[in-house]
Amino acid sequence: MISFEGKNVIVTGGSRGIGAAIVRMFSKLGAGVAYNYHKNLHAAERLQTELQKYGTDVYFADCDVRDFREVRSFVRNAIEKLGTIHILVNNAGIWEYGPIDKMSVDQWRKTMQTNLDGTFYFTREVVAHMLEQSIAGHIINIASTAGQRGEPYYSHYAATKGALISFTKSLAAELGPRGIHVNCVAPGWVKTDMTEKAMAQQEKEIVKGIPLGFVGEADDIAGPVIFLASNLARYINGEILNVNGGNVLCG
Repeated sequence: MISFEGKNVIVTGGSRGIGAAIVRMFSKLGAGVAYNYHKNLHAAERLQTELQKYGTDVYFADCDVRDFREVRSFVRNAIEKLGTIHILVNNAGIWEYGPIDKMSVDQWRKTMQTNLDGTFYFTREVVAHMLEQSIAGHIINIASTAGQRGEPYYSHYAATKGALISFTKSLAAELGPRGIHVNCVAPGWVKTDMTEKAMAQQEKEIVKGIPLGFVGEADDIAGPVIFLASNLARYINGEILNVNGGNVLCG
C-alpha cells in the first residue's frame, strides 16, 4: 500500500481536471496538499470541501503561474501552512487552438508563460527549498504526447510540452546526485473540461487511434503520478512515462 503520510505536495493548476484528480489521490493517501487556482474560486472551494473526508492538511490560493512574484508568495505560504514540501507536480497549462498564420503574439506568449515559465518558477522555488532542507524530493512534470510528435494547429502548446520533456531530463541529471528525482508524465487524450469541446466533435475518430479502445480519464493520469512520487519508483529518474492507451509509441 502506497502511503504519503507525513509528506506534503504542491500541485499546480490543481483545482480542476487532471490536477484535481492528482490532489484527491495524494490527499486520500495521507499527504498534505497545496494547490493553486486562477479565476475559478468555486472549483477550488468545492475540491477543498471534498478533501475534508480524508482529514489531511489543505492549502489553496489564487496564483497566476505566469507571475513569478505570485508563485514565490504561494510557495512560501504553502511551506508556512503545511511545512516541508516533499513533492512538486507541475500540472498547470493551457491548450488553445492556434493556426500558425493566424496566431497572435499575445497567444504565443500566454502559452509559453503559462505552460513553461510557470513550471520554471515553481521548480526554482521548490528546489531551493528542498536543497536547503536536504530533502529527498520528487518533481513530476505533466507534458503531453504533443511534445513528442507535435500537434497541428497547436504548435505553441506542443513547443512548451517538448521543452518540458527536455527540462525534465536536464534536471534529472542535475538534481539526481542531490537526492531529488525528476520525472515526467506525458498524457495522450484525456476527458477533462479542457478537452470537452474536442471530444464532443471527434471522440469516435480519436478512439480509433487508441489501441486500448477508450479515452482516458483524469484518474488514469493521477495514478502514474502517484507511482513516480512513491518509493516504488526510487530507481526511476529522467523518465518520460507515456500514458495514452498506446496511441503514441515513443521509446
